[in-house]
Amino acid sequence: MDENSMSTLPKPYIWCLVGNIVEERYFGYSREIKRGTKKFRPNAKVYCFPPLWGDGYEEIMVIGKTRRRKSYQTVITSSKYITNWRLQKVYEPFIIKKMKGNGGWDDSEESKETISRMLEWLPERTMKVTRMNKSYKE
Repeated sequence: MDENSMSTLPKPYIWCLVGNIVEERYFGYSREIKRGTKKFRPNAKVYCFPPLWGDGYEEIMVIGKTRRRKSYQTVITSSKYITNWRLQKVYEPFIIKKMKGNGGWDDSEESKETISRMLEWLPERTMKVTRMNKSYKE
């Protein structure tokens, strides 16, 4: 193969459920407002695994760049701390390898359809923080 024909090969990808860490959340009994989570900065992009255990997708495994490390890490976090849920094609080789090696998403239409169905109910999970009247939704 010459160099021109290699560039026309399709790039490998997977369908993935992607979200961002909430900007602010309540913490503790005093309802102190914290930015992001212990592991992630506010608005950090996370790649979410499909449901891996039977807790109703409350605690989920995600891949993202943590506060302390600039490289990708796999972490368990609460789905209520994730917002801006979306379906996305992911081309990042590390993410593809981690997903495929740990029972995650792939490039199939089944994965795409499952994520689309999840997007119908997932946005309701996100914790809402309203500073004006200190109300919240979990």
